[in-house]
Amino acid sequence: MEFEITWVDPTLVVCRTSGVAEVKSYEKFLRALTSSPEFGPDVSVLMDLTALDISLLTATDMEELASLRVRFASESKARSALVVGPGSPLRYGLGRMFEGFLSAQVGFEIRVFEELDEALAWLQADDAKPAL
Repeated sequence: MEFEITWVDPTLVVCRTSGVAEVKSYEKFLRALTSSPEFGPDVSVLMDLTALDISLLTATDMEELASLRVRFASESKARSALVVGPGSPLRYGLGRMFEGFLSAQVGFEIRVFEELDEALAWLQADDAKPAL
């Protein structure tokens, strides 16, 4: 899995992934993101997964991916959005599974979207700002 991390502003980062999804690669990505000096608890994350091949992921992998997310960014208070692309029940379903695993373990909101524009609007909405 390859990844690209782009800082839109100090409160929003867009992460694009491509290639074949693997747990080990996701850990490498999370390490790069969370070790960035710009990353902090108030940074919203938009994950663009539309170019990622998820065909080999299992439910066990999804649980492990969620555990990694908790381990690397559990102190985050901002929202995270996953963009899976339109017209793929498998991609959307796996995204919702990831969302479900995370929602019980972390103090931030995470949501799955089919379209990038919808995800960005949700992340930038007035009610998206973490409570102080």
